[in-house]
Amino acid sequence: MLKKLVFLFAVMVISGLVLSACGEATSDNSEENAKAESNQSTASDDSAENEKTAEAKDDEMVKESEIGTMRIAYKNKELDENAESGPMKLNVSGIQVGDLEVNEDYRDMFDGKDKVTVITLKMKAENTSDDTIGFYPDQATITTDTGDQVDADMFFSDSVGGDFIGKVHKEGDVMFLVDSPVKDIGKVNLIVDGAHDENFESVGEKVEMEFVLE
Repeated sequence: MLKKLVFLFAVMVISGLVLSACGEATSDNSEENAKAESNQSTASDDSAENEKTAEAKDDEMVKESEIGTMRIAYKNKELDENAESGPMKLNVSGIQVGDLEVNEDYRDMFDGKDKVTVITLKMKAENTSDDTIGFYPDQATITTDTGDQVDADMFFSDSVGGDFIGKVHKEGDVMFLVDSPVKDIGKVNLIVDGAHDENFESVGEKVEMEFVLE
């Protein structure tokens, strides 16, 4: 249950609000005059709509649950970063970074801290061979340009690693908890150990990927 509550903070796909305007062009002078007369009213309506959109966007970037309040500072769900380690392919399709203010009752889960920065990567790992390959993106390490170095939090992360028996894939969100304030982080480096076979012999190189928070 606790894992599900925290996982709400890490949802990478959130419905966006898209504003669009549509109309048909016409050469009829009366229609043009009518549009001109209603211009002031339309401008007022657009202003109100923009305010509503801004409020909706603010709500989208703040999430609350039993555990606490997450304020999302950066989100990119349109990544398509790829790497290979032997027969294993790794795709990172999204990143989210936010400050989590932890409610008092749950601080023991976060080493007593009342605030942590949560970095979430949406990953997909795929075995392209018929062999059983060991590969562990959900046990990856990240470093940041603010001096953090942490391993993935396996309790809060989805299972995106382990033994891949033949041509299978696993995907989900992998979470990392760091101490640096999110406003100070400009770069995140991901390091994943190379793939190995059933005899624990290396079959691929270590994966390293860099993500710049722009």
